[in-house]
Amino acid sequence: MTFSGILQFVSRIRRAFLSPTKAATSYSQCAEDLIVKMFLKSDPIINNGFYVDVGCHHPRRGSNTFGFYKVGWRGILIDMEEDKVCVAKMARKRDVVIQSAISDRVETLNIYSPGNFSTNATIDSEAAAKHPEYQRRNDITTETLTEVLDRCDCPERFEFLNIDCEGNDFRVLKGLSLVKYQPKVICIEIWESKAGLDDMIASDIHKHLVSRDYELKSWAIFSAIYVRKPGS
Repeated sequence: MTFSGILQFVSRIRRAFLSPTKAATSYSQCAEDLIVKMFLKSDPIINNGFYVDVGCHHPRRGSNTFGFYKVGWRGILIDMEEDKVCVAKMARKRDVVIQSAISDRVETLNIYSPGNFSTNATIDSEAAAKHPEYQRRNDITTETLTEVLDRCDCPERFEFLNIDCEGNDFRVLKGLSLVKYQPKVICIEIWESKAGLDDMIASDIHKHLVSRDYELKSWAIFSAIYVRKPGS
């Protein structure tokens, strides 16, 4: 074997067995945070961005925003249950944490949940009716996301909006003025996606976002990731 051949062989061995691996850590249920990061990676302010997380649940486990918090971001966390809000305040000191039930109108509704600190708590009575294990917890008065962001002095243009509200997601979205507030990336749970991509594209959420200059860029099981069109 020639000297150049030996060098080539050694190079191949190094690439096969010694090249460093770069495992990416995700805190999301289905790696949504890594997908969102991919669409924001060219942004010059990626290290001090801003997020809004509606239905934040746990401040770390299964969170689509905790990975961004760890690299210096801050934002607004919203959940309708007191225990989740208290835990978020303990773990996410830079964030503004709000207890609120978000919808597209002001009304008093029941909270339904199958248990304490459940990821499935909802104010959607139709969704709760499909599960006999859900119990009514207490009443809560809803407000719109625009009202909450106004109250919290949210920047009108920010990096990431996450919505995970167990069947009430479209109402949350309708209660946000996407003229005033313009997140670059939106990750939202779409229940129709359980039946497949065609049903997701036919959903009210998809139609609403497309009509407001957002493009579907990715799909992570139950969540869809939309990116605002450049220049819009």
